[in-house]
Amino acid sequence: MSRRREALTERIVELGLWGESPFFLVDVGCSGGIERRWRSFGTRLQGVGFDPLVAEIERLNTLRADAGVVYEAACVTCHNYEERLPSAERVDRVRCRDNQPFHRTSSFAALGRRATSYTQEVFNAGAPVVMTERHLTLDDWAAQNQRPVDFVKVDTDGHDIAVLLGAERLLSEGGVLGVKIEAQFHGPIHPFANTFHNIDGILRNHGFTLFDLNQRRYSRAALPDAFFASRPGRTRTGQLLWGDALYLRDLAPADYEHMFAFHVSSERVMKLACLFDLFDLPDCAAELLTWSRELPSARRSRSTRSGRIAW
Repeated sequence: MSRRREALTERIVELGLWGESPFFLVDVGCSGGIERRWRSFGTRLQGVGFDPLVAEIERLNTLRADAGVVYEAACVTCHNYEERLPSAERVDRVRCRDNQPFHRTSSFAALGRRATSYTQEVFNAGAPVVMTERHLTLDDWAAQNQRPVDFVKVDTDGHDIAVLLGAERLLSEGGVLGVKIEAQFHGPIHPFANTFHNIDGILRNHGFTLFDLNQRRYSRAALPDAFFASRPGRTRTGQLLWGDALYLRDLAPADYEHMFAFHVSSERVMKLACLFDLFDLPDCAAELLTWSRELPSARRSRSTRSGRIAW
C-alpha cells in the first residue's frame, strides 16, 4: 500500500491533536522562501526567516506566499565567534590544517568564469548585492520576542556553526524539536570550525539525533562531471563535500526526558510525529505514536504490563 507523505501531518492538524498553539519555524538563510513541506501546517504555521540579502527579503515580504511567515534582513551569528576562532587563524590553511578542497572543484572553476555571482543571478536579478549591517543571535531574538520555536533550519553557506553557538540557550531551554543544517565535511581542525564533526557534537549535546543526511558531491576541475542544475553546483560524482543534516529529538526512549531535562508533552509528541512524516520517516512516527506515554488521553489505552499504548 502506497503512503502519501504529509497525510499524517494534515490529519493531526485537522483534528487539532496538539492543541491550539501554532507550529513555529525559524529559517536562517531563507533566500528563495521556506520549503514547500511546511505548508502542510496550513494556517497553523508561523515563522520568521532571516537572510542578509536586502533585496531578497524585500521580495519575499512583497510576495507574502506564506501568511504566517515574516522575513527580516539580518546576519544571524554568535557574539564572540572571532574570539573563538580568529580570522587570522581561519585563513592560515597550514596552521589550522584546512583540507577543504572546494577551490579545486569544477563548480569553483565554472563560477570563476561567470560575469556575475550565483547570488546576483538567482536572488538579485543581476543587480549588485547589498547586505544588511544588522547582526543578531537567535538567543537574543528569542528572548526579545518570547516565541516558542519548534524547528530551526540553517543554511548560511559557511557560517552555520556560528548560528548554533548563538542559539545555545534556545536549544537547551526552549522546545525546539528539530534542526536542519548545512554541514561541511572538510575544513580547519578546530573545535569551533564550521565542520560536521563540531556541529554534530553541539546538537547531540543538546539532545538531538541525526536522522537523515542529504549528500552533495563535487567533481574536480581536472575531470568535470555534469552539474545537477543549469548553474554550477553539485555533480553526479566526485568527493563528498557538503550535506544537509536533519537532526530531531528522539522522544521514544523512556529515559530521554531524564537524560536531557526535556519535558515530553502530548503537544511535542504530536509535532514531532508531524516532522517525522514531513521528512519521510514514517517508521519513526509510528514508533513514537505507539510507545509514547504522553499521547492525548482521550485517544489512548495503556497496557498495565508493558506500558505500550494501543490505538
